[in-house]
Amino acid sequence: MGIIRSSIILRPYDTLLYATKIMIMEYVPKAIVTDEKGFPLGALTQKDIIKFVYEKGEEISFDKVYVSEVMRKDIVCVNESIDPLEAAEIMIDKKQPLLVVCSDDGKALGMIIKSDLTQYYASQIRGLQKTEEYMTSPAITISKSDSLINAVKTLVEKDVSRLIVVDEDKIEGQLTTTDLLYMAPAIKYKECKINVSEVMSPNIIVVDAGEDLASAAKLMASRKIKGIPVVKGDKLAGVITTTDVTKALLDDRVRKYLYEIKMYTSTF
Repeated sequence: MGIIRSSIILRPYDTLLYATKIMIMEYVPKAIVTDEKGFPLGALTQKDIIKFVYEKGEEISFDKVYVSEVMRKDIVCVNESIDPLEAAEIMIDKKQPLLVVCSDDGKALGMIIKSDLTQYYASQIRGLQKTEEYMTSPAITISKSDSLINAVKTLVEKDVSRLIVVDEDKIEGQLTTTDLLYMAPAIKYKECKINVSEVMSPNIIVVDAGEDLASAAKLMASRKIKGIPVVKGDKLAGVITTTDVTKALLDDRVRKYLYEIKMYTSTF
């Protein structure tokens, strides 16, 4: 299956207001920024927007900030023939949220994000790794009665894209950068009185720590989500994310597994 997806294209002179609106309307977590000729200049993610708005505070106006001020410029361009395992290695080693897929003349054709590699894992791997081997533990949690601003502060300082919302040790949902993008105008006000319970996604889908990682990956791919709480018994054990699944692709067991499948199927 293909791992390359089309991307929303932003220009450096687009406003933050426009970028936020289009990412919400198209329900996309990331976008490529190019010049008029289609050459990539940078990338913009939900996390970039949330961090920028939180740090700048009330001094910013969404319609007067340009994408060029918020975008990340440390992008990596790859050829459209790139192998999924090579893509995973580059993303993890270079700490990239996406790879820009470019033509031979350097123009942007699309992008690869960790959700694409998670879907690849779900379609190709079975019974090889357990969720608990790759989950992030402990999960970073927050109370549903906590303030939105404190939640954003935690996300920014911990450099994560989600918090697990708990109440008396019970998982109530998640708060993600996707949820926060809708609230971006409110985030700049440090005295904002909104609570986590008013913004969070009441998503209580969980996976067991001992479950096949492929099942967790399939669940993320089918639900179009980037992370799921992991439980052991009735206790929160961690969280499994698309980043964790991407790391799992770097395991030598995966390379051997895929090689053996290729050798087996090529004989028929």
